Amino acid sequence: MIVRCFLLWCSLNFYTLSAQDKLVLFFNSNEDVINEESQKNFNTWLYNAKEIEVTNIHGYCDSIDVKIYNMHLSKRRVDNVLALLKTNKVMLSKNIQFSFLGENFLQSKILSENRKVEILFHKVQPTTAKNEEYKKSAIELNLSKAYVGDLLKLDNINFLNLSDQLLPESKPALLELISVMKKTKDLEIEIQGHICCQKKEGQYDVSEARAKRIYDILIENGIKKERLSYKGFGSKKPIYPLPEKDEYERIANRRVEILIVKK
Repeated sequence: MIVRCFLLWCSLNFYTLSAQDKLVLFFNSNEDVINEESQKNFNTWLYNAKEIEVTNIHGYCDSIDVKIYNMHLSKRRVDNVLALLKTNKVMLSKNIQFSFLGENFLQSKILSENRKVEILFHKVQPTTAKNEEYKKSAIELNLSKAYVGDLLKLDNINFLNLSDQLLPESKPALLELISVMKKTKDLEIEIQGHICCQKKEGQYDVSEARAKRIYDILIENGIKKERLSYKGFGSKKPIYPLPEKDEYERIANRRVEILIVKK
C-alpha cells in the first residue's frame, strides 16, 4: 500500500512539473496560426509566466496530407509561434532548439490532438540589480524609459478581426495601462490605432475605432479626458511594408500605440 501511494505521489508530481514547463498550443486543420482557444490559453500563460526562458519549440501535424507537406506545415506552425513569442517579448534561450516533426511521431487517435506546437520553458532568476524592474509591469517599465514624443506599443491588447471589440484576455494589459495612468498624474497621451494587411483604406479601417475604444475605457476608469486624445492611421504607418511576409509582420503592424504628449 505504501509503495503504491509513493508511486502515485511520484506520478502526480511528475505531471505537475511537466505541466509547469510545457505549453501546448493547437491548430485547426491545415492552418499554421493557433486556434482561438489556444490564443486564450497563450495569453493566460503569458500573463502568469513571469521570469521564464523558452528553450525548445516543437511542431507537429496530423497524418491527413502527404509527409513532405506536413513537414513544411509543422515548420510554419513553429515559425508563427516563434513570431508570437518575439512579439510579446518572451525571453528565448541563446541555444533555443526547434524541431519540425510533421506526422513523424506517435499519433493520437484524436486528430485534433496532433495539430500542435509544444513550447518548453523554465524559470530564470533575475539578477539582484534588476529585481525592482521585474516587479514593474511592461507598460510601466517602458514608460519609465520613454521621453515626450516617444511611441510605445501596447502589447497584449487584442481585438476581434476587423472589429474594435476587445478580446477578454486583453483585460490584464488594460488594467496595467489604467494603473500607470493613475500613478503618473502628469502623463498625457495620444492613443494611435493601426491595422495590417490593407494597402488601400476603406470600410474595414477600424484603426480609429480601436483607438477610441481604449480612450473610452480609460475615461470610464477615472482618467480625465483632458489627458487623452486618439487617432487612427489605418495602414499608413506600418512597421513592416505591405503586404506583410508572414504572421509575425502582420501581428507587428496590427497594433495600438501611445504617443507621449506630456510626462
